[in-house]
Amino acid sequence: MATNQKINQETELNSLQQLVGTLILLVEDEPDIADLLTFILETEGAEVMALSEAEEALALVESLHPDILLCNVKLPNHDGNWLIEQIRVHSCPSLRELPAIAITSYTREVSSYKALNAGFDRFLAKLESPEGIVDEIVHLLSTDV
Repeated sequence: MATNQKINQETELNSLQQLVGTLILLVEDEPDIADLLTFILETEGAEVMALSEAEEALALVESLHPDILLCNVKLPNHDGNWLIEQIRVHSCPSLRELPAIAITSYTREVSSYKALNAGFDRFLAKLESPEGIVDEIVHLLSTDV
């Protein structure tokens, strides 16, 4: 009886975790925000690979083949727009189609038009509703981009 109850609890938990089996490449240079987003995404069942630089992400994206990219627009050296532009012209067709969400804390300073024009599928304020990012990821992964 205890085994069945445990299985039911695990099944309930997995049904609440909207991102089970999802590999997310998170590119965020602010450690506290990266930790917060990683915690939220992992709580939803995702596997998160967190990096702090666009160059590092570009070097790993081919071997990782993540399900989605969640990327800060403002990054040191190359920004998030540079990263998505590189991904959108990648030689691997599946990587060119990688769903991608731009995030920023600087909604007044960063142009959503520029981010979307660079190749991001969505543009979100990361601190406005971190949990809302989960909903956007689920929605983006459930629709054809």
